[in-house]
Amino acid sequence: MVFYGAKLRSKFTAKNTESSSLKKVSQEDFFSYTHDLTTNLPTAQHALKQFDQALKATQNAHMAAVVFKPINFQQVNTVLGHHNSDILLLQLAFCLKKNVEKNQSLLSFDISPKAVKLARLQGLDFLVVFDLSTTKHDAKDVIDDLCQQLTKAVPNAMSFKSFSLNFELAFGVAISGEHGNSVNEIVSHATDALLTGVANEQSIQYFDNSAVLYTEQQLHLMERLRQDILAENLRWFLQPQINVTDNSLVGFELKVHWYTNEAEPLELLSFIDLAEHSGEVYSLTKQMFKQAFLALSALHQLGVQQRVSVTLSSKNLLEPALIDYIEQLMKYYNISGKYLMIELNEQVMLSACQRAKSTIDQLKSLDINIAIDNFSGSYESLRYLRKMAIHQIKINCQQLGDKEDNRADKAIINALITLTRSMNLPLIGTHINRDDIANAFIAMGGKLMQGDIINRGVVPDEIEIWLKKWFAQHPEAKPKMADKR
Repeated sequence: MVFYGAKLRSKFTAKNTESSSLKKVSQEDFFSYTHDLTTNLPTAQHALKQFDQALKATQNAHMAAVVFKPINFQQVNTVLGHHNSDILLLQLAFCLKKNVEKNQSLLSFDISPKAVKLARLQGLDFLVVFDLSTTKHDAKDVIDDLCQQLTKAVPNAMSFKSFSLNFELAFGVAISGEHGNSVNEIVSHATDALLTGVANEQSIQYFDNSAVLYTEQQLHLMERLRQDILAENLRWFLQPQINVTDNSLVGFELKVHWYTNEAEPLELLSFIDLAEHSGEVYSLTKQMFKQAFLALSALHQLGVQQRVSVTLSSKNLLEPALIDYIEQLMKYYNISGKYLMIELNEQVMLSACQRAKSTIDQLKSLDINIAIDNFSGSYESLRYLRKMAIHQIKINCQQLGDKEDNRADKAIINALITLTRSMNLPLIGTHINRDDIANAFIAMGGKLMQGDIINRGVVPDEIEIWLKKWFAQHPEAKPKMADKR
């Protein structure tokens, strides 16, 4: 009997131990599911669930989501690596959690064994939720005070081995009702505010509802532009470029306008970013080159054999597929590449990757000319001029018409004109829209110009009419004989 009883007790004890072990494993699994293992804080999914329940529990709940992060933590990852940086992140999370645990106005995301009022979102983002119904003070005042407390909770210098760093926190705030109704919307808007604050170097940034309206307007414009590009519903113009010594034509720049409404056209630089985000920027670029070759064909038939220039506003367009398309147009219209000028903004050219530079070399191999637009004369751009065989540069001469207090800019333009003349490099002054600007440009030694003073832009269908009028006014500028294409 004694043996049997001992055996029975042994079975009972083993079963009880197994049950306890399963219970322990279950608790560990639950913790790992609801908590971030690096910081031991509630995860985004768990925290948002608790926030959602609290928001729905009260009919007129008034809560503020505060999303924040250490903005200089990337230095830690770079120096220490991810494993060691996680140790510093754990220290930071502990300090922040301890600072807010006694704040009765903050929502608790966990109650075991103590209330946890801080959660970790994606990446380095943290979340606290302030119940504004618990205070009679102005919402902005109490939130600003909370952010200051969190900032002070960070030690002056957090150290690991021989490395130390002063963490800087940035905060984004969104309030229920004012900045969103659902938990996902509120937290998303707080995160957007954080990103805006970091970009503008603001430590505390509240969500701006006008940003939503702006985004919606941009999306609407983007879709309209996409449809207009696909429907080829854009307006094209040719702006003449002349040599002031004899009023002869030296080329034309192809310009494109997009009419968002009948009264206010946008130039390419004003809508190129929209075109890129719409996904149709390559279609737009192909249309530009097609229009350029149509214009060249018409000009050659009229005996005017001058270049037409096309602006590429993005380095992302410098792809081999574009070369193939241009070659097809050259063959189809039987026009040499020497009559095409491709203008690249100085910043686009300087930031171009090796593949883009290779594409530029391919363009040159087709006898296509390359110009730098908005040339600044910086050291980097001058280095580029020496390395690459650039055929032309263009400078914005608007400032020549400004008052005397703009002497520095005028001196730069004067120096660039002198420099390019010594390099035997053609320079075109653009935005010459008034007589005083033209006179100043000519006085500095400028010869090639483009702007409203000559013509704001000729519709391609009316180019023959404009040419006849120009040559009638300036007989010396008329070509003597049309060359063969």
